Amino acid sequence: MKSIFRNVSLGVHPINWCNDDVVSPNLGDWYSFEDIIDQAAEAGFKGIEYGRKFPKEKKALLSALDKRGLKLTSAWCDTMFACPELRDEYMGMFKEKAAFMVDCGAKFIVAAEGTGSRCWDPREYRDKKGVQKLSEEGWKLFGDGLNVAGEFVKSLGATLVYHVHTGTAVETYEETSKLLNITDNNLVYLLADTGHLHVCGVDIIKFFTDFAPHIKYIHLKNVREIVLEAVREYDIDFNNAVKCGLFTVPGDGGIDFKPIMDILANAGYEGWMIVEAEQYFPSPSALTYQKMARNYMKEIAGI
Repeated sequence: MKSIFRNVSLGVHPINWCNDDVVSPNLGDWYSFEDIIDQAAEAGFKGIEYGRKFPKEKKALLSALDKRGLKLTSAWCDTMFACPELRDEYMGMFKEKAAFMVDCGAKFIVAAEGTGSRCWDPREYRDKKGVQKLSEEGWKLFGDGLNVAGEFVKSLGATLVYHVHTGTAVETYEETSKLLNITDNNLVYLLADTGHLHVCGVDIIKFFTDFAPHIKYIHLKNVREIVLEAVREYDIDFNNAVKCGLFTVPGDGGIDFKPIMDILANAGYEGWMIVEAEQYFPSPSALTYQKMARNYMKEIAGI
């Protein structure tokens, strides 16, 4: 039996074609902006997140998306709020990008903290050292910064969603709970990413059940279990795990999405679900994977 949703739309992330984190010709750089949005529309998606190949001018961006029946759903914004030296600089960049994205129609802004992260702290690439977790003072700075950012995004008429992400300060159930405890729950919500949760060993069913009221945005990502075993055994960092083909789309990989969909349907989830699976293998094509995901979600959830 399919989960019953109301007011839920399925979108896609351009990282499925061209990777934003690992810039390399081997990670889809041959796909143009037009290729990405043409294939997103062909696969049957209604929305798409912002990516590095997208126009930086509002008129050109919206004209191209409108022609293909696509809406801009959200955009990723790095934060360094727990870092005293960089928090103001990153807050300024966050507000500038958020304002532009909302002006282009996005209703969600995705935040993710880089301080001490394994791959995205600009002060030091920590792939061999692992994550440097936040001190209590760091948590306070982090939470205060998110509240300020969330209030700004709300003033624009949009919603800030925090991405629980492997290799960062917030990657476990306990850290997610702490995040919610130190932030204003009317300003800061959650982005639940199935693939990241699975890689981090989080009990996905418990996560979605307990945090359902706070989850306002979802990334649908699957995991190739045989690659995950190697990633764990050899302690491979996130970016290199992507190159190894760790992630794939719903309909492929080891995660069973049906129980997750049932939890969300019962909780009355509304809004976007985004297929976001960093791809590496150039064959089959990105379009093949996106059609697989689109058909799978229609089959199990009716969306």
